[in-house]
Amino acid sequence: MSSGLRVGLVGAGMVSAYHVAGWQAAEGAALVAIADPDPARAAGRAARVPGAQVFSTLDEMIAAVDLDVIDIATPPATHAGLVGRAQAAGLHVICQKPLAGDAARAAAIVDALSSSSRVMVHENWRWRATYRALRTALKESRIAAPGRFEFRVESAGLLKDASGLYPALQRQPFFATMPRLLVFELLVHHLDVLAFLFGDVEILAAELSRRCPAVIGEDRARIELMAGGMPGVLTADFCVEGQPAAPKDLLFIDAGGKPVVDGWELNLPGANARRWNPEDAYQASYTSTISHFIDCLAAGTPFETPPQEALKTLRLVDRIYEIAGWP
Repeated sequence: MSSGLRVGLVGAGMVSAYHVAGWQAAEGAALVAIADPDPARAAGRAARVPGAQVFSTLDEMIAAVDLDVIDIATPPATHAGLVGRAQAAGLHVICQKPLAGDAARAAAIVDALSSSSRVMVHENWRWRATYRALRTALKESRIAAPGRFEFRVESAGLLKDASGLYPALQRQPFFATMPRLLVFELLVHHLDVLAFLFGDVEILAAELSRRCPAVIGEDRARIELMAGGMPGVLTADFCVEGQPAAPKDLLFIDAGGKPVVDGWELNLPGANARRWNPEDAYQASYTSTISHFIDCLAAGTPFETPPQEALKTLRLVDRIYEIAGWP
C-alpha cells in the first residue's frame, strides 16, 4: 500500500475482504475507513488495516474523515443512494456490480451522475488474467478470427456437500432469497466478458430453470446470443456433479475440442498452456480492477467499465429474464 488517494469502504460483507486486500496491494491509495451497519463486521475488516476508522454509515464516515474515494461493496438496492451521496460530497466512486437491481434503476443512477467526481463500476471478471491474456491474443491475431463460441459456467455450489450443506449458500446466504439469481448475480460477469473479448452483445433466446429446492431463483440457464456479430451460446448450471463449489468457466472458440479458457488455465493454439493459482489470481482480479481505477483517476483517462457500460449489461440481463418469462 502507498499513500495518495484516501479511501473509505462501505460494506463489510464477504466480498469486502477482496476489496480490502486489493486496496492494500494497489499503489497510489490508502484505505482509511470502513462503514457497515454491523459494527462487528466493520471492526473485523478494519482489524486488517492498521489505523482504519470504523463507522456505521457512509454519512458518518464522510462527516468524520477526509476522503477522496468511496468504494461501495453493498447490495445493489443501496447503490443509487450511496453513489448519489458520495458524489454530492465531491468524492470519486468505485461501485460493485451490478450497478442496480435492474436496468431502469441503473439508468436513474446514470441520469443523476454529477460532473463533480467520477464513477466506475467494479467489474473484476474481465480483469482475470485468463481473459486479459486472451483478449491480447485476439487483438494481436494470435488466434484466427473466431466464427462461433460456447461459454459454459459450471458449479456444484447448489448440490449438498458431505456435511449436507449447500456450499454456495454457506458462502453467500442471501442467494436463497434472490428471485433473480444465476443471471443477475453471476452471468452479469460473463456478459461483460463477452463484450470485452468480442464486442457488443445481443440476446437471441433464453431458457431458465431451477432444480435446487433451497433457492427461489434460477440455478440453470441456456442463452443464445451474438457477441461482436459472432453467434454463440452461454450456459450455466449451479448443480453440476464433479465440479467445484465455486463457478468454473469453460470458453470454447469454434469447433475445438479443448476449451481456450478452462478455469484458471489458458490454452492458445501453438502455445503451452498457461496456468494461474486460483486463489492468487482471483484476488489479483480485484487488485487489478482497483489499480485501473486509480490509474484512470490520475491520468484523467476513461474507465473500462463506467456506469454507462454497466447499464448496457443490465439491459442484457433484463432482456434474458424477459425472453425466458422469469419473474
